[in-house]
Amino acid sequence: MRNITTIAAAAALLLAPVVGMAQTPNAQTGPATAIPDQTIGKAGAALHDVAKLQQKYQSQMESAPAEQKKGISEQANAEAVEAIQSHGISLKEYSNVMRTAQNNPKIKERVLEAARQGE
Repeated sequence: MRNITTIAAAAALLLAPVVGMAQTPNAQTGPATAIPDQTIGKAGAALHDVAKLQQKYQSQMESAPAEQKKGISEQANAEAVEAIQSHGISLKEYSNVMRTAQNNPKIKERVLEAARQGE
């Protein structure tokens, strides 16, 4: 069973650039409880896939020469975006859920539970 630390690490390491791409000056979410269960489920399933991608690319990043790291990172982020969108959730929605989860323990637990169900 994938532990919470691995999933959280994937979100932090791999998605920081992805989340940054989706940010707009007025990208705000409403109250955390207003996030529908279906959206939480899609975001959690996407997070599960992104965690798998993070594991896939982590060793490549560690062993790659500095000049290759940018290309590897770009490829990993492109695959992360594709993985997110394959779950029927936009990058903006996913980013909003992830930002909300960072600040709301209840939402965070719901997202992590949805991610664990994808194992």
